[in-house]
Amino acid sequence: MKKLTLSDRFLPHQFIRIENEAGIKIPDNIKDFISEYADLSVKENKFINNDGKLFEISQFITYRIMYDFIKEFKEEGLGKKLPFAIDNGGWVFCISFDKESMDKILLYQMEVEWVAKNDAFELVANNFEEFINGLQEETANDL
Repeated sequence: MKKLTLSDRFLPHQFIRIENEAGIKIPDNIKDFISEYADLSVKENKFINNDGKLFEISQFITYRIMYDFIKEFKEEGLGKKLPFAIDNGGWVFCISFDKESMDKILLYQMEVEWVAKNDAFELVANNFEEFINGLQEETANDL
């Protein structure tokens, strides 16, 4: 059977629109990663942070979802965050571009009662590379 060519999942003009809306400059290595994995699920979807807490990616998100969350963050005064993946409950993994949490991977906890806006985000990893490199596949022992 004929092998089909996949269309681009994230286009250069979409990155420009995201950067303009969020007021950020996305590093090229992160753009490359997003371009490759947007709208996909991976087997290496588990991350255990330094506190031993397990986080799980359901899938990397599309441009439309990313753009909508950036607008929500802006409207809610939640700072400059770049959403890139969701967990099984629909919570969003983000890269922070805020001074106080620059480069950190945070989980946006929607529908949780926050005392302060900072409570909307839970620290997952110190940076994007640590997070991606720490992703692991579920093993038979995990089941």
